[in-house]
Amino acid sequence: MIGSIHIKGSGIEKQRCDEYLSRATSEVPFDQFQITKGKKIGLIVTQGFEERSLGILENLAETNTEISSVIINRYSDLHHKEINTKFQSRFEQAAQKVAPKRWQLVENDSEGKWVSKAIDLIDADNVIIDITSISNRGLFGALDTATVSNRKILIAYSEPKEYWPKESGWKQLNRELSGHQTLADLIDAKPWISGYAHQVELIPGHEGYDSAGSGRALIGFLPFKCARLAAVLGEEDYAEFLFIAGRPRLAENHWRLAALKRINKDLIKEWPVKTMSTFGYLRTLKQLSALLLTDDSLLVRYDVHLAILGSKLQTVGCWILSSIIPSITMVISVPSRYYPEAFSDGIGAKWIFQLTSPNK
Repeated sequence: MIGSIHIKGSGIEKQRCDEYLSRATSEVPFDQFQITKGKKIGLIVTQGFEERSLGILENLAETNTEISSVIINRYSDLHHKEINTKFQSRFEQAAQKVAPKRWQLVENDSEGKWVSKAIDLIDADNVIIDITSISNRGLFGALDTATVSNRKILIAYSEPKEYWPKESGWKQLNRELSGHQTLADLIDAKPWISGYAHQVELIPGHEGYDSAGSGRALIGFLPFKCARLAAVLGEEDYAEFLFIAGRPRLAENHWRLAALKRINKDLIKEWPVKTMSTFGYLRTLKQLSALLLTDDSLLVRYDVHLAILGSKLQTVGCWILSSIIPSITMVISVPSRYYPEAFSDGIGAKWIFQLTSPNK
């Protein structure tokens, strides 16, 4: 439990952030979460192209844990349907072991509304939603729906064993750098993570609102594919910027923090960059609140847009912030192509926490 956290600032938004931080619970290792025999609980999991999307479901299967029901969410559009079939048989085998003849499928609508149908199929008061393979765009709608379901919602998440780009690939990339090429150009051209083209969208239900005569400022999470952020910057004439570089949870991955700054340096220019842990959704809320709820913050001087290009848990923190401060516009750039074989490898640490509604 996060205790007394006080944020400089004033107004109802500050009070609500303080109150949320005081009552919400942090992530704990999934292995510490015990499902007692006979307890009615359901699991909603999205079938993704990363092996880690199996992390929670296979953990339950490997520990011979049976639950009331499993709902597997599958992407229905042609592109995502094709790339997400790699682990389909493993999903079905694990679901059958965890919930024999009590598992079902729902189609993903990309906006998170499918969660309502999935929850309705579960005959249990306790529901685990595994967000590992829910897109950042769809996560907002999924959490919006979950918080009004009148169920006890638990959020689960699996890390990979290794992220792309790998450190070896990053070092090789630096050796390839020559002439007039930039690191951003090199990495954007690599068949890693996602392609170059992106569609910029506002998050449904979290579009924010602008004040007449006010300029706009952008807070943007730095991505490994510079083109994702560049697409957002190209959509608006922003007067001021603040960038956020993610610091990985594990020390062995801390090289990625400096790498993010180098890759995006042509976009960052002289604008400030804040470091924020990629782990800990409450840390994200605390830090963003501290940045925005001060007497001379960007939120006081501008209409603020927030580019949610960070980690999954950072995105949960952004969702809470948006729910408390609805004037902030949530924006994302969606890649037109993903590279499933060069996204992440293996299944790493697994986490769980109870979802606390920001609207109570």
